[in-house]
Amino acid sequence: MSIENIRRIKEEAKIVKPKKIYYLPKVSEKKKKQLAAQRESGTDNGLDIWFEERRKKMKGKCCLCSGKTEKDNDETYRRSIHHLLDKKKVLFPSVATHPDNWLELCFYGNSCHQNIHSKTITWELLHDSKEWDMIVAKFKKIYPFINPAEHKNIHPLLLKEIEKM
Repeated sequence: MSIENIRRIKEEAKIVKPKKIYYLPKVSEKKKKQLAAQRESGTDNGLDIWFEERRKKMKGKCCLCSGKTEKDNDETYRRSIHHLLDKKKVLFPSVATHPDNWLELCFYGNSCHQNIHSKTITWELLHDSKEWDMIVAKFKKIYPFINPAEHKNIHPLLLKEIEKM
């Protein structure tokens, strides 16, 4: 090994190599292929169809803060559609696809959608907001379709509104 090779190796050692950073993709490659196959075959499940129908009714404005929603973005519009009553199987699966079980919320900016999920925006806060009447009107339309076994999951503030009827 010559002196020139040694000098070159030492110089190369001083150069800081950038660290390789791996970010987890939001949608895995396997899931992307599955979704593409569903779209091609036209076998979307009921929830996919429900989201597409809700998109047609979106206004592009958050119902809580009037911020911009993802209505016009084909990839992210679902982020601005929030289920009024959670669609989880342990909460309200019977009304997961009910046409009135949704709110249009911003996902970026004020992040109303994320704030509801993180409990920053609570039912109590919504109760004191100007949007409460609209929320109650939607809930009253949904209530008859809720499975009686799921009634135990309804928030007390919403139950009070039903008692007023």
